[in-house]
Amino acid sequence: MLGKVFADRYKLIKILGTGGMADVYLAEDIMLEKYIAIKILKKELINNRESIRYFQNEAEVISHLSHPNIVEVYDVGMAEGHPFIVMEYVEGKTLKEIIREKAPLTSTFAVYVMEGVLAALIHSHKKGIIHRDIKPHNIMINKSGEVKVMDFGIARITDQANTMTITNDIVGSVHYLSPEQASGSEITELSDVYSCGIVFYEMLTGKLPYDGQNPVSVAVNHIQGGLIPPKDIINDIPQEIENIVLKATMRDPQKRFKSALEMNIFIEKARILIEEGHVNKVKRIPVDEPDNSKSIEDLKNGNRDKEKTKDYKKIALITVAVFVVLAVVVGLLSLLNVPKKIVPTVVGLTQEEAITKLKEAGFKYKVENIASKDVEVGKVAKQNPAGSTLYSINKTVTIQVSKGLEEVAIVNVVDLSEKEAKNKLTTQGFVVEVKQEFDNDKAVGKVLNQNPAAGTKLLPGNTVTITVSKGKELTNINMPNLIGKTQSSAEETLNSNKLILGSITNKETSDYPPGQVISQSVKAGSSVMQGTAIDIVIAKEYTSKVVTLDISRTDTTKEATYTINITDSKGSRVQNASIPVGSTSVSVSLTYYGTGTAVVKDSNGTVINTINLN
Repeated sequence: MLGKVFADRYKLIKILGTGGMADVYLAEDIMLEKYIAIKILKKELINNRESIRYFQNEAEVISHLSHPNIVEVYDVGMAEGHPFIVMEYVEGKTLKEIIREKAPLTSTFAVYVMEGVLAALIHSHKKGIIHRDIKPHNIMINKSGEVKVMDFGIARITDQANTMTITNDIVGSVHYLSPEQASGSEITELSDVYSCGIVFYEMLTGKLPYDGQNPVSVAVNHIQGGLIPPKDIINDIPQEIENIVLKATMRDPQKRFKSALEMNIFIEKARILIEEGHVNKVKRIPVDEPDNSKSIEDLKNGNRDKEKTKDYKKIALITVAVFVVLAVVVGLLSLLNVPKKIVPTVVGLTQEEAITKLKEAGFKYKVENIASKDVEVGKVAKQNPAGSTLYSINKTVTIQVSKGLEEVAIVNVVDLSEKEAKNKLTTQGFVVEVKQEFDNDKAVGKVLNQNPAAGTKLLPGNTVTITVSKGKELTNINMPNLIGKTQSSAEETLNSNKLILGSITNKETSDYPPGQVISQSVKAGSSVMQGTAIDIVIAKEYTSKVVTLDISRTDTTKEATYTINITDSKGSRVQNASIPVGSTSVSVSLTYYGTGTAVVKDSNGTVINTINLN
């Protein structure tokens, strides 16, 4: 389907991924002129009711959702007999890919990802939607570092049936499913909380807490519980973070966080402690002890609960039916008794060599010519079926022979942005060279012209040069004064003078209120070229500090009172203290900002101590 325009709107460019049910393509929305991802049900499944149900379910679920941390869906429909879903194109990596490449991940990064995932779940749970398949494969990190949760294909709206048994639906996700999912019990929002805990565990340690020889044994391990605490694997994980993982993955849902929101609140608190360096101040919470009363046989054959027994009986009946059907099919094939042979591998051979080899093996053949940049002209690029396949000799083997590259008509990119022009030309296989020149009419970044011109036919791999506008020719101006302005006001002033806002730093100061510019990289009034990046420093609130002051005396027969005059970067104020009858001293905590002094006076106004506040 590559290269075709699907649903009269979406030009399919390349496959981003493929699964058991659907293929996901990178496509161009011709109407809106932007890249999107489109999920299309596979051709062999368009008459499969279960597959259609999954698509309809996902379409229904996503229609309720709109959140920055959830992959946005633009369109749902049916074209050429294929159900499809049009989604936001997220250019980046799945969390699973990042874990494989870099695990164990830092606590800071893992916390950042979990905050994004939980934000998405808080939104979906408010809408009454349980995801049911949270795993690293369904979490994307785009090139801007944003976290995106996707694939609500097996999600359920909570007013629908919400139980789940061990079927093919969840085999791929068995390492992340909750104990209640594994046992066929009622599923709630806390199932997603449990899956988040498993994902958190994998990010921090690089390992999955439960494994087994098959999906059923993995599921039993979830039900039995007793994972190895993360700090026993990676010692430098903060205890506050490990406690969150342990609580989220408790076997009993009632012992977990009460919601995704509560888990997120604890993670935010832990993040602040990490940023301030105040970690490992708590003890490990009690670890969920393993329960070995549940076995694989329990999970396969059901337990004494009547509802679960019904589920497992249903699975058993379906399994028997499948084996009966397979037996019938095998019987029919044996009756037909069609001779089969191994198809020889002919990819890489010349057309003549391939034909000879197929004839010798007793197969019919069909030759198709295709364009290929990788395979030499006249040699076989692809074959169907593949080599070493057992194939009936009364069927035809198709070989696709390379005819080399075909010349392509260059698309028109004039008036497009530089990025859009590059994307269109590179998609056609051309190398793009960019030149820049000033232009009084075209906005910065717009393509002025291209060489060769649009419509010219050229072999992929050749260079197309585009000339991009640098806007009006820039001149020197007097640098405006930004001191005392807010960041937004300063940026507005820079833009109106065709200058660019550069880096922004923050600094504590008592000279300006927080949020105002206190310095700029180019002095006001000096000559500066338009287009220059100007760095600014913005005043920020002083960080509070605390010091403990000890006041002592010798006479304990009566109460003694003291005044403490604090002068710091935020001004002056008075704090009182007293020593009760019978006591010789008192400790006072002083809160101050920046630097200053604290002067202690007794009830007579006599200065008894002066300390510097640093």
